[in-house]
Amino acid sequence: MKNILITGCAGFIGSSFLKKIINKNIKVYGIDDLSTGTTKNLPKSKNFTFIKGDCGNKKILDKIKSKIDFIYHFAGQSSGEKSFYNPVDDVNRNLLTTINLLNFYIKKKSKHFIYASSMSVYGDLHRRGVNEKDSCKPISFYGLSKLTSEEYIKLFFKKKINYTILRFFNVYGPGQATNNLKQGLIRIYLTQILKFKKLIVKGSLKRYRDFIYIDDVVSLLEIILNNKKSFTKTYNVSFGKKIFLSQLINLLKGKINFKFSIYESKGTPSDQFGIYSNSKKLKNEINFSPRTNISTGIDNYLKYLKLS
Repeated sequence: MKNILITGCAGFIGSSFLKKIINKNIKVYGIDDLSTGTTKNLPKSKNFTFIKGDCGNKKILDKIKSKIDFIYHFAGQSSGEKSFYNPVDDVNRNLLTTINLLNFYIKKKSKHFIYASSMSVYGDLHRRGVNEKDSCKPISFYGLSKLTSEEYIKLFFKKKINYTILRFFNVYGPGQATNNLKQGLIRIYLTQILKFKKLIVKGSLKRYRDFIYIDDVVSLLEIILNNKKSFTKTYNVSFGKKIFLSQLINLLKGKINFKFSIYESKGTPSDQFGIYSNSKKLKNEINFSPRTNISTGIDNYLKYLKLS
């Protein structure tokens, strides 16, 4: 039986992946400080052990006595806006936790370190679609801490760490609770619309993003595990389509059966104007392509929110 550690296991991506793999022949250890996640997201299984705490705290990691074969590192602060107002917290939650886990990897003689990075590392490269070879010039402290974490991982490679860096674009879908107005564009919009029947759009409607559905992300996380083709590689994880905010809002109007007001306000500090990518590198090297388009994904998300 293989042992896996998932940090941020009670959050959106971490818990979605956890639920997918929990019934397989593996033992899963999960760490989460529950600052944004919830224990409601955690499955009950004899193969799962939950540890409440900050994985940046060595004493929390020391609670794991077993060997750990694979580490999925999802924990961290994930809002560019929050990082603008509290960069120290951002560094502690993103960079320091990563360094701590890399040392833990070495101690446990693990086999594969999968790191959840972000499109924010690129900054405002909105002239065209970005690829993994583009230079990174982050414009938020969040993007900077993610990029710095990537560089630490690459230097730790000299200590014989097998890593894969995944730069997630806008992940959305069932399991993403409507209780956060700081992170996740579709989640923010649906929270406002469903709870307040109004939508405050920060910044220009000409801004755009690249949205990828959670089930596609989870499928990739399964494929990538101990996949030697992915070792020492960095991948953009996106659907590969530019969606303008105006398009997204019109799509939501057509799917929600009541009218809601729309207001425009000034943009968020350090927010990217527009960014999109593709998954060509993932397709060519790992044979992975996302399947769920944004219309189907939002339909599924709305059904989940009505039932939850």
